[in-house]
Amino acid sequence: MPQLLIRVQTLRGALAVMRPLMALRIRRLPVHPTTPHEGRSSVNKDKRHVRTQVLRQLTTQREEHRRQKSDAIRRKLIRLKAFRQAKTVFCYVSLPYEVDTRRLIKAMLDAGKRVVVPRVQGQGLRLSELKDLDRDLATGSFGVLEPTRRAHRPVRREAIDLVIVPGLAFDRTGHRLGHGLGFFDRFLARLPRTTPTIGLCFEFQLHDRLPTEPHDQRIQRVLSA
Repeated sequence: MPQLLIRVQTLRGALAVMRPLMALRIRRLPVHPTTPHEGRSSVNKDKRHVRTQVLRQLTTQREEHRRQKSDAIRRKLIRLKAFRQAKTVFCYVSLPYEVDTRRLIKAMLDAGKRVVVPRVQGQGLRLSELKDLDRDLATGSFGVLEPTRRAHRPVRREAIDLVIVPGLAFDRTGHRLGHGLGFFDRFLARLPRTTPTIGLCFEFQLHDRLPTEPHDQRIQRVLSA
């Protein structure tokens, strides 16, 4: 019964995140040969297919497997030179089906690192320093835990030494596929080019090649298990 409840809660979380995407409609132009609009429609269709496939795998993965793989990915991360040297780390707060970052965040706080997490505002992400994992966060936009207004402590992008981002899928050239709302693409596009960026994912989220568009941002490294 506890496993069933976890599975139901995970599925509800996935639906909450995907609900805004279900309202999107792709406009097809009856023009031949292929126009740029039709090309984008084809890419969007491919992206939706990947999202549906990966979400199904994420939400049906056993919780014990998620924890084990998350721990393995965390161990890989903390061995990296970029992580060891970073004093200020931007890290996403994981959804129930993603690679878990709560233990990672706690470990970073305990080690004295400055941890920065995202907070959705309008069409962008505000960067906020996190000091207390249990008290500073509340469920915000799209069901994601984010800093409350009272706990918001602004941080400049230029102050970040390392960025850890989520994704529904990644490929071996560094492209990532998110939920389709563009928050992390816009954030990554405005980062200093010298800032290391790392994506965390399970092996089934790692693809040889993803459908991409010009605005899709690459990351420098992907860690998986």
